[in-house]
Amino acid sequence: MVSREAREDLKFGDIIVPKGCNVWTLMGIIHQDPETWGPDAAKFNPERFANGVKGACKYPFVYMPFGVGPRVCLGQHFAMTELKILLGLIVKNFEFSLSPNYVHDPVLTLIIEPKDGVNLLVRKV
Repeated sequence: MVSREAREDLKFGDIIVPKGCNVWTLMGIIHQDPETWGPDAAKFNPERFANGVKGACKYPFVYMPFGVGPRVCLGQHFAMTELKILLGLIVKNFEFSLSPNYVHDPVLTLIIEPKDGVNLLVRKV
């Protein structure tokens, strides 16, 4: 959950939120909203993030897996550290090479990235 205090009187449709009132947002509900994530919103589908959060949902700013602000999840740094260790173990134990089918076709968005992704061949060392 994320809690915020209304700094001024607000109106959301027929709902009036007076100044000073705390508004609680249930992240679990937002992260499964079909309007934002599509009809399969409740389905576990990591592939939806293949093109980043912007490609995964209609409103990318609503994706807050660790919460936001001063009350961010205490486990966020632990989870990121676990991911770095896992990535290190993968790089240590596997060899990566470009697929012979890879076609170099960079696209400039905010960064330069491959237009069709990068297919890798992975071999255990």
